[in-house]
Amino acid sequence: MYGLIYLDPEKHNGEESMNKDSRRRPREQMVPTSVRPTQQTMDDFNCNPTSTFQVQKFSLNSYSRVVARKGMGRKPATSIIPCEMLQKLGGRKCNNLDLSVLSQSFSNYRKVVNLILERVYSNTEYANMIGQELEESRGMVYLVLRKEQRLKWKPDNEFGQLVYERLYRNALETAARIIYTNYTRQRLVNSLLDILTSDDKQLLRLMSNRRIPSDLIRSVKDTVQKKSNGSYHYALSACRQVRKVLRIKVREAYPLEEGERRKSTRELLEKDSPEKFQTQTLIIDQVREWKKKGFPFLVPTFQKDTVDFAASTENATGQGYWFQLDPKREDEIILYIKTPPGITGHELDTPSPYKSQTVRLRFLDWFPRKARRARRKAQEARVQGKQQRAIQLDYRAARFEDMSQQLENTVKLQQFTRELAKERAQPIKNEVRIQYLKTIIQVLKKSRRSAPPIIKIVGKKVTLTIPFMSPDEDLLRTVLPAPSTRKRRAGVDRGLRHSMVVSVKNGDDTFEEIMIGRQELFEKREKLRQETRVLMSQIARKRNNWEKKHAKQQPPANLLKKEQELESIWQKVRRLDKEISHQVAAETVWFCEQHGVKTIYFEDLRSFQGKGGMRRHSWNLSTNLWGMMIEGVRYRREALGHKNGGIWLVNPAWTSQTCHVCGERGVRVENETSTSERKGGEYFHCSKCEEHFHADVNAARNIMYVQQPPKPSAVSGRTA
Repeated sequence: MYGLIYLDPEKHNGEESMNKDSRRRPREQMVPTSVRPTQQTMDDFNCNPTSTFQVQKFSLNSYSRVVARKGMGRKPATSIIPCEMLQKLGGRKCNNLDLSVLSQSFSNYRKVVNLILERVYSNTEYANMIGQELEESRGMVYLVLRKEQRLKWKPDNEFGQLVYERLYRNALETAARIIYTNYTRQRLVNSLLDILTSDDKQLLRLMSNRRIPSDLIRSVKDTVQKKSNGSYHYALSACRQVRKVLRIKVREAYPLEEGERRKSTRELLEKDSPEKFQTQTLIIDQVREWKKKGFPFLVPTFQKDTVDFAASTENATGQGYWFQLDPKREDEIILYIKTPPGITGHELDTPSPYKSQTVRLRFLDWFPRKARRARRKAQEARVQGKQQRAIQLDYRAARFEDMSQQLENTVKLQQFTRELAKERAQPIKNEVRIQYLKTIIQVLKKSRRSAPPIIKIVGKKVTLTIPFMSPDEDLLRTVLPAPSTRKRRAGVDRGLRHSMVVSVKNGDDTFEEIMIGRQELFEKREKLRQETRVLMSQIARKRNNWEKKHAKQQPPANLLKKEQELESIWQKVRRLDKEISHQVAAETVWFCEQHGVKTIYFEDLRSFQGKGGMRRHSWNLSTNLWGMMIEGVRYRREALGHKNGGIWLVNPAWTSQTCHVCGERGVRVENETSTSERKGGEYFHCSKCEEHFHADVNAARNIMYVQQPPKPSAVSGRTA
């Protein structure tokens, strides 16, 4: 093993290729060490199946519609619907009647959540008390609000007239999450105000820098005792909130005159600005006023078209949703959704447990079909000698079969629970039948089942999201190699030319590497990004011209059309981000699984701030694409039985500029034979070892052994 000592905590430097061959300042020489200090990691933990749920999505169709399947053709509607409605429905899966009933139901749910929030925030002291109780609570947070008398559900009060009792429990759960999130944000904002009032330099840095200083974010984060995986991002959100309101105050202090371009707050605080002193005084006085009187927080509101049944823990009709296997159509499940009081479903003759107070939809259980297809492909891979590919497909098939069984167990438990209730309600009870049903129910309650779903409306598409339990130990042992063989570690670098560069350390000081890149997708993504730059410039120019000539009037149609076009391009970019992250994460996970990797170390780029000249690479690192890749790896590795995914984030300072063999600083060069420095070069040259390495490979090997005493810099958890 080779030693590394990091003397300067400067950020990992990864600029784009530039033509300069000389440095602006000389490098600080590092003293090499022959002994690498030991780092405490999670390698000592056992590799156990995780309890995290694996989420799957299903598109909901109207009951009379034929569900589209691969190989069956895609028909927009069936002959059951009148011909005059076919043109109106088009290719939509959910018709207008079902959408209208669901929209009314979701509207009632949204009203109840906002009514709860309004009552809680009617008194500041009461809201703070509720937030503190939520912070101290464990498990289902709706229990904190349920005991409050002013939030009690009664059939004849405001809550009872909008939703039924079980759905009110779900509304309490949603409101409790919003209240706790807002309580945490308020504490962080108040901590930030304490820092800013005591140090004017920090305040001016916050307002004059393009990016929020990372040390300020960490200072705010450290003021909260109960930290979570998203503490850094909560602190970042608090800093952004304060800066946004301060910028609005500055804008109001300098009204825009006719034909004048508005100066940004950053421009007003520059050295040569005549308004510098006045702007500084305004900002400092405003922060001190907030410190005395309080920050102007807004009452949070719930605006999503979502119904979350996470607070429903019983498998009974009172949950508000009901599954039933379709006896006529293979692998299709009928979903009955209970509507709130005053909203009657349009199908009055359904066999629903909710009678006429029902919306009846259906979705395809695609697990069996996908599992059969994976089994067939696995057999073909074995015939071709592709054993690793066969293992992946067998795991995929076993996982889908397990999820299908979980869904089937959930459906059976609902059915037998209802049958037991019917038997107990009979005047003459059949004790043998009752005991038989009790036995089956006890077995089903101990079995693996899916969790309560979430129903969402996005536009005119209705989606059902069901959480499933991760594969258990028996499934993993039958499909994958024994967990005892997972002993290696891997380092992952975000390369300039590749999405991920993975290096796996073998026991004999050798390495296995793979460079994962989706260049075609990245080029398409960058092309769309260039289109957004042009459109954003055109929209800003047109909007400024319109506001100068027609203040407070409706923008013209051509401007609105440009904005819609811009939004559609951004949606394409987000879809590409999702596709890139899926492909890269899947390839990374299976490469690590093939080489028996137990712990993976990623460079932590959450506080990354791009430097001049980095251009496209700076934007790629500052977006959430890297976080999506890490989250995809964590999600898949948890399904493979790794506790917390076996993911650690480490400080990447100097990892791309240090030789992994001797610990000396090296330089970036253009190719494997060059020794003259070139910024952003593809290769790394060490003058002491006289060796050339690929720069990203060298960084990935260093990332495995990053350490900052007295505590290891590695932190486990997910990134956003």
